[in-house]
Amino acid sequence: MKTLITLWVFGLCTYSLLARGVPYDPNMGPVVGTAVKISKSEGGKNVSFRANIVPFDETAQAGVVFDADTMRLAAGWTGGGLVLEGLPFTGGHGAFPHIDSDPIFSTRAMPGWANPLTDQFEDPREGPYPPLGPLPRSWMDYHGYYLNGNVVVFAYRVGKAEVLERQQLIGGAIKRTINVSGMAKPLKVLLASECLVPISIEGLPGAQPEKTENGWILEIPANGQRQQFAVFYGECPKAGRVVDDLRRHTRGGAARWTETISTKGVLATDSKPYVVDRITVPYKNPYGVKMRIGGMDFFKDGTTAAVCTWDGDVWLVKNIDDSLENVVWKRFASGQHEPLGLKIVDDIIYTVADDQITRYHDTNNDEEADYYECFNSDWDLTSGFHAFCFDLHTDPQGNFYFAYGSPVRGGGRSFERMGEHHGSIIKVTKDGRTLSRYASGLRAPNGMGVSPTGQVTSGDNEGTFVPRSPVNWIKEGDFLGVVDSYAKYPDLKTTPTVRERQGGREQHLDVSEMPKPLVWLPKNVDNSGGGQVWVESERWGPFAGALLHMSYGRSSLSLVLKEEKAGQVQGGVVKFPLKFTSSAMRARFNAADGQLYVAGLKGWQSNAAKEGGFDRVRYTGAPVALPSRLEVDDKHIKLAFTCKLNRELAEDPTSYAIRASMIRWSHGYGSGEFKVGEDSTGWTAFKVESAKLLPDGQTVSIKIPDLVPVHMMEIKLDLETEEGSEIYTQINNTIHEL
Repeated sequence: MKTLITLWVFGLCTYSLLARGVPYDPNMGPVVGTAVKISKSEGGKNVSFRANIVPFDETAQAGVVFDADTMRLAAGWTGGGLVLEGLPFTGGHGAFPHIDSDPIFSTRAMPGWANPLTDQFEDPREGPYPPLGPLPRSWMDYHGYYLNGNVVVFAYRVGKAEVLERQQLIGGAIKRTINVSGMAKPLKVLLASECLVPISIEGLPGAQPEKTENGWILEIPANGQRQQFAVFYGECPKAGRVVDDLRRHTRGGAARWTETISTKGVLATDSKPYVVDRITVPYKNPYGVKMRIGGMDFFKDGTTAAVCTWDGDVWLVKNIDDSLENVVWKRFASGQHEPLGLKIVDDIIYTVADDQITRYHDTNNDEEADYYECFNSDWDLTSGFHAFCFDLHTDPQGNFYFAYGSPVRGGGRSFERMGEHHGSIIKVTKDGRTLSRYASGLRAPNGMGVSPTGQVTSGDNEGTFVPRSPVNWIKEGDFLGVVDSYAKYPDLKTTPTVRERQGGREQHLDVSEMPKPLVWLPKNVDNSGGGQVWVESERWGPFAGALLHMSYGRSSLSLVLKEEKAGQVQGGVVKFPLKFTSSAMRARFNAADGQLYVAGLKGWQSNAAKEGGFDRVRYTGAPVALPSRLEVDDKHIKLAFTCKLNRELAEDPTSYAIRASMIRWSHGYGSGEFKVGEDSTGWTAFKVESAKLLPDGQTVSIKIPDLVPVHMMEIKLDLETEEGSEIYTQINNTIHEL
């Protein structure tokens, strides 16, 4: 492995570059999900975006790439050359895995089977080569794969025919075993577009590959029975030419990760109202894998959770009780394509990764996944390093939601090739069969939320068309600010930044199209938003029903103060004085103990301390002294608190320091801060003329004669409770309507 070089780029991100990537490690699992550049042919354009790498040995000197968009066997190699680079392998921005040698065979980025209705391989997907997204479900439907030890069996449908497929190395040849059932008519399968070795068939008497303009095609006759045959790429010894019944590998096998890890949590000892208990993460584990936690949820028992990691794993976490004395970690799944969201429904684990929502099945009850079912993968996927799928939630009807980022260019400005679904809140129906864009116009939303009533929210990350990090209160069909990723971008007057989407128009900006999120947040409060969660009960203090917002960039948790005026939602946030193990990206309330659990990871653009964290925010029962409500009118800001206030300080205008700034929505990266009503940079101070404590003793009305709508306001508070406890905090808010 060559030397790791770290560059500081634009003062924002750490870019890690590894010239030759990292070698395959068997601890990655028998399948590695990622995007793969297949070969140097076709100008390097042959990419499998939904690739599953299946290595045949511990160093991946031989292996294949199976493409879950097209059911093609994209490539096979026997002489090394697999390079794992980019995210999450080396941290490089822009690079992604590729095969650096000449495969013994490869297929073009095209359907792997002919359309049963037309008997043709013509690709219906539009756009430049390689086309994006899966083929129509009426043609093909990818089901997932089974694991049995190191045996990998892919399952999918072609027309009405169900297919099982396995690849393995026999001698110096790659053997591709295919089982087909339910064939209504003959089928054609693409074996190779380019091939350096002879191809032979076993199990289909008289069948031979035919060389066509697309490459070597094999027609499978329909005889009304289940077909089992094998394709050999290269010379195979006679003993290896037996054709397997692959069904025997679909019932689960021996556990792979039998060693569990026990850790002891760290309970907070202070007496503050909210404290952080740390569930110790096994950064050093027998499998040598990183523990960068990107999603989590609880099972019904309330003491067991599941977490997923950026590096592709799912872990079970047991014994999450009051003491955290003996927390047990068990590896459950591996090889996923950057899973950054996890949801448990009816005690079944679902994750969302770049390539699909996966539903996991443990068929033999050994606490390891044996069947990785593709629940949905209907979105366009590219190799963009920054286009993650973030978070996973369900609404009251059981529909799933996640946030899909845009393919941000290296350096952060503008975007790479845009697919149909980039930059959207994605909705998937309860049965997994229908996908739609719920809202669009996002950049890099590392988290979202869905309330118990179905209200959708999200954060985002400063950059192109995102002047500062917002908290978005979302209605279906909303435009959330990024023109390039808006579903109806041609209808806007403002032009996109990506040339292919400009439609020949000159660059134009119409500031009236600037979005109005619930709040815009300055960099020192949140430079990269995480997810949101609603407080579920009074067991977590005086905020039942309130919205909480997490910051990945600032590793913080905030209470959202929301009001609605003239149909416009607006408000602000106030931070809880808490310090987390890592960033704050995902949060769930545990129905068993009523406490909030927060997870996150350390990537770039975050002040996170450790690579991953899993914490409990516990309410101790001590009195809470924080703002709980914010309202504005033409000359007043009204603040309610969770406690009664010291009247003298509450009515002293010097207890409040208020300033505000404006920001500019544009094609550029982020925004500066501008004085209200001026072109000069900076903040405008607002004079507090008076303050009055209302009869409830908990609400103060602050009179500000010159109050106007502003993008970012900062309200610093220096007060005391009626009992004399200090309240020194600040609210950051946005005023759209007075």
